[in-house]
Formats: sequence, structure tokens, C-alpha cells
Amino acid sequence: MGGDAMARVNRRPFLALIPAVLLAGGLLPPPTLAQGPARGGTLTVGVQSDLKTLDPHKSALTITYVSLSPIYQTLVDLGPNLELRPLLATSWRVGPDNLTWTFTLRRGVLFHNGRELTSRDVRFSIERILNPKTGARGRGDLNAQFKLKSPFGVFPTKLATTYQAILPADAVDPVTNELHKPIGTGPFEFVEWKTDDHLALRRFDRYWEQGKPYLDAVVVKPIPDETVRLTALQTGDVGLILDVPQARIQDLFAHPSPEYVIRLVRGGAGQGVVILNTRHRPFDNLKVRQAAAYALNKRELTEALYRGWGHPVNQNFAPSSPWYLKVKDRPMDLARSKQLLSEAGMPGGFKTTATVGNGYGLPAVAQVYQAELRRVGIDVTLQVFDIPTWAKRIDSGDFDMENTGFFAKVDPDDGYYRYLHSNGGVWQLSGFLSHAELDRLLDEGRAESDVEKRKAIYTRVVEIVQDQASMVIFGSGDTAVGWRATVHGFVPQTIGALSYPGGGMQETWLSK
Repeated sequence: MGGDAMARVNRRPFLALIPAVLLAGGLLPPPTLAQGPARGGTLTVGVQSDLKTLDPHKSALTITYVSLSPIYQTLVDLGPNLELRPLLATSWRVGPDNLTWTFTLRRGVLFHNGRELTSRDVRFSIERILNPKTGARGRGDLNAQFKLKSPFGVFPTKLATTYQAILPADAVDPVTNELHKPIGTGPFEFVEWKTDDHLALRRFDRYWEQGKPYLDAVVVKPIPDETVRLTALQTGDVGLILDVPQARIQDLFAHPSPEYVIRLVRGGAGQGVVILNTRHRPFDNLKVRQAAAYALNKRELTEALYRGWGHPVNQNFAPSSPWYLKVKDRPMDLARSKQLLSEAGMPGGFKTTATVGNGYGLPAVAQVYQAELRRVGIDVTLQVFDIPTWAKRIDSGDFDMENTGFFAKVDPDDGYYRYLHSNGGVWQLSGFLSHAELDRLLDEGRAESDVEKRKAIYTRVVEIVQDQASMVIFGSGDTAVGWRATVHGFVPQTIGALSYPGGGMQETWLSK
């Protein structure tokens, strides 16, 4: 999550109101307890939305990952700070050919139907994900092996999160490929799902982690309205919420309650970015893009998007991430901006249009950079569209400039390849930046498995992205979670899973 030494934006007068213990850990202190974890009780969790399916392989929605993580598990998964940890696999290795990956499975892991996990289930699940119409069958030992077509050093990371859950091969209809019943290896097993009301889970007594989980049951309740969700926490209708309204965080910290805890999640809100389309004049000119970038005040933009709970950055990771690299940020420099405009043949500036989505705080950010760019003679007209129309225009490349947000990332391959590589899939979100060295580095980064070599590669990637100034990443935002003072052992994960190695529901317990 990162320490509280991270710079906050425009909150200095408010900091004096926060108790010292909060500044040290971002946490309102729970009651002192004389005993350790206690067994029993039901925890109700308030979440933003309901599930669309109970099949983890058939939805890429965030709520799928959040709500189904107590049921299903993966070979490897992500810890609280998104570090890779073993889960159903105790170890993994890549062969001398850099193509053959072998995962050693944990012995004695049972599915909720009582059958033991084997490599047959692993192969079935992964092939079902790759080809949803079929499910292959494998052998029944404890070594799962994958032969890749080309070196892919980040392969284990791609197997993390509930979307890559390992299901029992006999839980899916071989003809229709439909899931008979939600069956996983997680600490809680499925009881019932009532659409738009609740998902009910109970403790799996034969769970492989000795003595866990502590809770008898977990109920996941969708509460779309953020104000209603916070009120439910404050009144005790729910014991935990994963999304405290950002506009309320400051007030909640200033007026702590003995009834509940509020804790910051560093980097949980992802990153904010201003995008300049290199296919549209005058942003096809590098000096013009750099001039615009020098005119931007990242602190003002970060404040506008994250309302005081963010940090200016120059890369697609939060300062708390192990992949936040030491690359000096570009300072705001209006004189340098004007000089570059003159060198580009536009000493008086120019007119352009920003395509803005009407939601997610995007208009507020656009109004800030509109005012900032005006100071160097760049006259920006804001065209605001509903989110579906805005998204279609961006995807088609029909924009001069725009601003958006990226979700928190796990690995730099996720953070850069899809945006910056010419074959990445969402190239429009880098303003269609065409750069041969970037393509080469991004290919090398995903093939390499050595961490230090990868850091060197991605340091150069960040340097190029900053210099090219078509994707100006300006800020990383925090979120906050809240739980009742009777809830203990829960450690928030940056991207919000309810269950994961080193935290979550299997570690959570209730006091009276």
C-alpha cells in the first residue's frame, strides 16, 4: 500500500487534524484485543455492483474478481501489494528453452465437491479459458506443464486473479460448456445467489490452509449508491465496504469513529492520463506535444481527478508499486513550453479540441488542462459526450486530445504493452504513438524473466513515453476501504479482491 510519506495534494492544512497513528499507517486504530483470532460469525460485505455470472471464465468485470475470489483459486495469485505469491502451485520454473513452464501443485487440496486437485483440472481450466468452446482433459498428477510458442517471462503473472480460476474438470457440462455449480478450492463454498440482492457463502471445513477460515459465512451484498453503502457501514448493516466515497475520506479521517475503521489503499484508483493524438495535426509534431506537456501542472490535474487523494506521477504505476521506477518527472515550465511552440512554427499557439467523457471526473480534469494550456496560447475547446459515445470516438481515433484513467496494474507488461505497442490492442490510448524502439523494448520486456533486467527495460520505456509526450500520465489515485471495529485480520488488496494470499476473508475474524 505504501507509506504515508507519499506526497498528498493540497491537504497540508488538513493534515494537522489527523492523529499521529493515522499518519503512520493510514488507519484508525481498532480496539485493543486480549486474544487472537476467534472462530464464528457472518460478515456482510457491501460492494458496488452485482455479479453477471458465477462462472469466473466468462466475465472480465472487476466485480467478478472481487466477489468470487473466496470461492475460486488460481495457481498463483497476488498479495496485498500485488506481489506474485504461490497459491495452488507451490513452485514453478521455466525450462532451458524458455518455453516450457512447470508448476508443482500443492498436495492435498480439495475442491468443494471433495475431489482432490490434479494437473488434469489445471489443463482443463486453462484450455477452457483459451478456447471457451472446448475443455481439454489432462493427466492426474501434481505437475502442470505448459509449452509456449515463444518466450514469455511474465507467464506466471498472467495466471493470477480469479479470471484464471482452476475449476474441477467434472464441474462443467462437456456438451454445453456451462458450469453445473460454482465449485472451487477457496476458503468459502457457494450457498446461493439472489440477483441484485446477495451472494451467500459458507466456510469450507476441508479447506487446505489449516485452521482457516475463521468466519462461518460471508454475504456479499451489492449496494450501487456510494452514499447508501457508506451509511450501511456506519449503521452496522454491513461489516465491510471496499469503496469509501473519495469525497468523504477527508471528513472521515478528520472525525474518526470508534465504531468503524477507514484505511487508505495506495494506488487503488489507478492513474490519470492526458492523451494527444499523433495522427492529428499539430500533435503529429513532437515539439508541439512536448510544449503541451510542459504547460501541464500535474498537481492541479491530480487534485481535480482524485480530490486530494492522489500523487503526481510520470508512469503507469503508483509510488507504492514495486514497478514504480526512478525516472525524473518533467517539471511544469511555461517558458520552455512557449519556446518549443516557437520552434514548431507556432509562436502564438493554436486551436484544438478535447473529446471528453461525461463521467468519472473526466470533465473536471479537462477544465483544468484547458485553463493551463491557455496560458501558453493553446486554445482548447471541450466537447463533452456521454460515456458510450465518447468511448466510440476514442476507439475509432476520432479525437485531437482527450483524458482518461487507467486501472491499477500488476506488471509492466500490463501497464505498457497494450497501450504502447503497435500491436497492443488499445494503441489509441497512447495517441497512436509509433516508435520502433518502444516496440522492441516492449517485446523484450515480456520475454525477459529476470527482474533487474526488466526494470532496466521498463525504465527506458518510461523515459521514451515521457519524452514523446503523447500519453502524459499525470497522477496516481488512492481509494479507501472501511470496516466495523469488530472486524479483524482483513488487509486490503490494491485491486480489491475479497480473498487472496496473505489477506482477505480467510484471515478475517470477528470479535463481539
